[in-house]
Amino acid sequence: MTSASELKGIVRQIFTARAEGDLERLMSFLGDSCVFRIAGSRHLAPLTDPVVGSAALRATMRHFIDTWEMKALEIVDIHVEGDVALVHRSGQMRHGTTHFDTEVMDKMTFDNGKVIECVEFIDTLQAASLLNIATISAAQR
Repeated sequence: MTSASELKGIVRQIFTARAEGDLERLMSFLGDSCVFRIAGSRHLAPLTDPVVGSAALRATMRHFIDTWEMKALEIVDIHVEGDVALVHRSGQMRHGTTHFDTEVMDKMTFDNGKVIECVEFIDTLQAASLLNIATISAAQR
């Protein structure tokens, strides 16, 4: 088992690679059969569909790097318990020309220092609105 301090270092490298748009470095941290998904309703598919395996992950991560800028999203805290890291991030993101403040929570499960599962908790209504899957309207009574 990888130590908690080693996993925290790996997590920081993962998000640095993501912020810098370094797909090859990002992929080097993912296991061959890694599963990535954004937690949320099946009605928000394909946003919330699981992505499994290297080829699908590579295509998805390339798309995310190209369309969702995360340079101003900072790690607030990393909690490690065994082979699971919980990562709280906060700051500003950009999708297209829209900049917005947000918070993200990631649950990353590791095996021998490689991510084998990542579940990302985001503001799915905000993301769905940006992707024109849903609209945000005034508060309802």
